[in-house]
Amino acid sequence: MDITLLGMTVMLLVVMTAICILPQRADSAEDSGDGRAVVLIPRPVPTSRHRPRTWAFLGISAALGLVFVGLRRPGLPQAYAAAVRAVAVAITRDPASVNGYVARLRPATLFLAVAYIIGISLVCRAGPGRRLVMLSHAVLYVAMSVLAHALMIVAGVATGWLVAPFGIEATLVNLLIGGIVVTRMTVTGFILPRSTTVPRRRPRWIWDSVLAGCAIACAISLIICTYAFTSTVSGSTGTWQLFLPLYAISLLFAAMFAPLCLLWWLAPRLPVPGRNRPPVDIIVPAYNEAENVARLLASVDAAAARYAGPVRVIVSNDGSTDGTAAIARAAVARLQHAAGQVLTAPNAGQSMALNRALALTSADVVVRIDADCVMGADALVYSVPWFANPVIGSVGAMEEPRTDNTTWFHRLRTLEALFQFRFARLGQSLVDGVVVIPGTYTAFRREPVVAIGGYPVGMNGEDNDLTMQLGRMGLRSVLDPRVRCYEDVPTSAAEFVEQRTRWARGGFHTYAKHQPVRSGSAGPRVWLWTMRRSFSWFSLQAGMVAPIFMAELALTNPGYRSSIGVLALLYVAGGALPLAVSLPLAVRHRQWRSIAWVPTWFAFAFLRRLGTLEAAISLPTRPFPARVPVPAEREVPAGTTVLAGTTVLAGTTGPAGTTGLAGRTAR
Repeated sequence: MDITLLGMTVMLLVVMTAICILPQRADSAEDSGDGRAVVLIPRPVPTSRHRPRTWAFLGISAALGLVFVGLRRPGLPQAYAAAVRAVAVAITRDPASVNGYVARLRPATLFLAVAYIIGISLVCRAGPGRRLVMLSHAVLYVAMSVLAHALMIVAGVATGWLVAPFGIEATLVNLLIGGIVVTRMTVTGFILPRSTTVPRRRPRWIWDSVLAGCAIACAISLIICTYAFTSTVSGSTGTWQLFLPLYAISLLFAAMFAPLCLLWWLAPRLPVPGRNRPPVDIIVPAYNEAENVARLLASVDAAAARYAGPVRVIVSNDGSTDGTAAIARAAVARLQHAAGQVLTAPNAGQSMALNRALALTSADVVVRIDADCVMGADALVYSVPWFANPVIGSVGAMEEPRTDNTTWFHRLRTLEALFQFRFARLGQSLVDGVVVIPGTYTAFRREPVVAIGGYPVGMNGEDNDLTMQLGRMGLRSVLDPRVRCYEDVPTSAAEFVEQRTRWARGGFHTYAKHQPVRSGSAGPRVWLWTMRRSFSWFSLQAGMVAPIFMAELALTNPGYRSSIGVLALLYVAGGALPLAVSLPLAVRHRQWRSIAWVPTWFAFAFLRRLGTLEAAISLPTRPFPARVPVPAEREVPAGTTVLAGTTVLAGTTGPAGTTGLAGRTAR
């Protein structure tokens, strides 16, 4: 064993890891906003109706797959295995033992990550220099994987442990390496918001991190045992482990949320409504919602009647052109249990519409609900009592699709919402890990939201960002299963993909503002969500490449043709992991009709992945060479509106200029 060479190899892998992590500490040089409520970056480029870049990505992936499985003398898998062997033999000086490991090496999972890096680098909107820099991440990923696999062989040879570069250990290592490499490429390659400047005031709630850490440890142990069992039963390290790694992240977090959700149900600690019914203000952003706004206001009136306290609703009409304002005024006039008013202003986006309404509120508790939703009758009754606890910052509802217009998307969204809201986010609530209270229904404390300037303008995911900002201020976000909200659901594939593209782009934007290497960790909602987001950025897209690669592998490699059915089944079943949780919940909540559509889930999951891919394609890229980051305190252009009635003065810096109350001039 060459100890010197071993140390050098370990050090080289550490240096490469630092190369991935350290650049993420640099703040965005392109965002001229204040790090709170103002984001000033180029707008994303809308996706063309024919999606040429999406088709190009899939075509590039197919071409790379043919090269990977068809190139001979030597083939790419053999070349990779030879590189791993050379490093391991140089360290161990035991070629016979190393050959036993290398003979079973299957680098197919590696290909899926490399295909995503190359594909996204070629189809994004970037100049030649930036494309080359992004492409270099494929080389970095392969180099790190070679070193990691070689070190795993060294560990196996030296200790006799069951450590191998083809087992579950290698899968987790590949996911870790892929996560940090793709995160580096994303953060350094695309123009994203600067990090948040809201101070961290979250108390050290150690129990949250302990519970979350124990849940992750149990989930990892479960996955390792499951993978080991399937490999033993199947007698193969190729077929079963070719596509199972794609779903390791989904399986990991599903297994992690299960004990947390169980603990939540064992001790839900839901507040009981009392006689005290404080005033509540409801703000409703509306843009071309003539078809929906009257229905919403009628549901608000019904909820106000059940609440039996002062309720005021403010509809913020954001320059609608379809008669939304007139219909809303007529509906407000019909309110019997709530007061209301309608604001009208030129179109400026949803966040500005929300901030205009927020500036007119006065109640300590404010509810934001979208105009295309329906409020549950008991929503206010059960939401408001939570705020008797001073650490509660926002309360969310159980989201369900509206039933007045049922399509295939409504049925599948029902199953998705059951997993997200009645399982995952209840577990997240237990450890202060909720990363977003959706804007479809959010009850929140007015004062801290106004203090940070209201909803952020200039980015997607304003509800996600607001939840994260409240968490930094030491306020917890929770979901209450008694609170219901019925949301609108897209009725066509184009509308659905467009919606998921916006949601995914909001994830990119919010991640950039709150990643812990820039802004510090504020509990499990930051470090846990950061880890999941980093991994999923490339694992989701690898799921799009996988069926193409699977078909090519079966056509060009006779050894896999007999397993094509197993591979297809694994791909379909793996993407349907949430259904293992959703189906029992669907039975419990009598969502029988949605269950009948379970066989089509894989198509629904594919469209979700397509939205994430198109979100990345639509992001503007940084110039090359990139601008040098400026100091954390930046000037916000004079006259920038932060919250309706709040204007930043010339020469004032972002953080100080965005903490004024509504109706005042920031100083």
